[in-house]
Amino acid sequence: MARILFMVSHDIYVRNYLRTNALQEVPENHTVTVISDSNLALRDEVESRPDHGGSYFYPSNINRAHQLLFQILMWRYQAKSPTFRFRWMRMAQWPTFAPDESLLARVSIFLRWLIPNLANGTAMLPPLLGNRLVFPISSRILKRRVPVNQSLEDLVVRHKPDLIVFPSAAYESSGIDAIRIGRKLEIPTLSLIDNWDNLTSKTVYWVKPNHLGVWGEQALNQAVEVHNFDPAQIHLIGTPRFDQYFLSRRAFPEAIHNAIEPPKPYVLFVGSAMPFDEIESLQVIESILASNGFSPSDIRILYRPHPWQHKRKVSAIFSPLDFTYTDLDPQILAAYDSGVTPGITDTSFQPDLSYYPQLLSGARCVVGPLTTMLFEAVLCLKPVVALAYNDGFHASTSRRYFSHFDGMENIPGFSFCEEEEALESALLNALGQARINQADSDAHSRYFLFRDHLTYPERLSRLITALAPPAP
Repeated sequence: MARILFMVSHDIYVRNYLRTNALQEVPENHTVTVISDSNLALRDEVESRPDHGGSYFYPSNINRAHQLLFQILMWRYQAKSPTFRFRWMRMAQWPTFAPDESLLARVSIFLRWLIPNLANGTAMLPPLLGNRLVFPISSRILKRRVPVNQSLEDLVVRHKPDLIVFPSAAYESSGIDAIRIGRKLEIPTLSLIDNWDNLTSKTVYWVKPNHLGVWGEQALNQAVEVHNFDPAQIHLIGTPRFDQYFLSRRAFPEAIHNAIEPPKPYVLFVGSAMPFDEIESLQVIESILASNGFSPSDIRILYRPHPWQHKRKVSAIFSPLDFTYTDLDPQILAAYDSGVTPGITDTSFQPDLSYYPQLLSGARCVVGPLTTMLFEAVLCLKPVVALAYNDGFHASTSRRYFSHFDGMENIPGFSFCEEEEALESALLNALGQARINQADSDAHSRYFLFRDHLTYPERLSRLITALAPPAP
């Protein structure tokens, strides 16, 4: 039997791959060993597994050196993806300019940003070291500052795998090192891209795995165009956390429990990790409902903030006293009551995926800034209003920066709201949307998410078997 080494480098992969039993079919033809980063918040959960084969350790300074190199590469190749530039703008806290701002006002705003940021490495180092003239030298120096992690290499040598498999956002130090170790020891590597924006939003690979498992055709194109992969290296496999949308949840919608107690029709507002003034948008939606004759006793708004919100320039704290129609999502409310703090990323909090189908399927429609849950709403055949306008406070979250949303407007029931003034008509259209035809929706959403008659564990097992055939 071939030996498979499965590496877990982040807590989100514990939820998305281990808790979903993505590996459950692999042991039919292989022996599987799981290794993990010793810095995981969920370390005990992983290390208690019977197939756990050890942990590796990354010093924080080496992680920072890797991240700086990723950021330099992001800047150097920003022409390959508009989201690369947005990422830098967000990290650098780039100022927002109103469309009618005068040139003098723009210069003044820019200088007020520039002067305090001259000593800010996050803002200044990517453009300084990633420009065309300096990059050949800076990248060579930075690559020498990130030696292969010895504790990770020791684990690979000890287990002598025939294939190294690891989930990835295309941005992990350990992922790069697993590839380098694989090359050194002549062990093939398979990277499983975790989210649909990962290949366009972070950086470019400076060393590539032998194989890449991606969500669908869109990600395949991104891997070729942004990262210069050979199409033969890329495998359409989907994602384990979405299998639940294609099992009994779609076939038996009456089994979905309403997330509002007592049950009422609701608009689901899903928040984004990226900064956006969601509180103000909720207030606008409340005023739209009120002015169009909807009573708080007849319809509610269920607000689900992103569990790992990034810092905002405006208040992101939801206070029920400020709202008439809006309730906090019960799962998030329970997390806050247990000690999770809004606006602070606590990777030990990994929301239960089995809750999402009931939350989405119970909604009349789904509204929110550009975030993955809007795509999940599509899989549940729900009308979607994607807020793609500038909120006036943050670097724009418009469609021009979020290229992974390109083509979503072709999916029945999905609409972009690119001006706040258009939100009323978009919301009313969504609330009045007729039942979405499953076949029509799936015909378009398959471009983003591959699926067939198999489950994700079955597809993964077949792919691993193809890449590391069991010994006869």
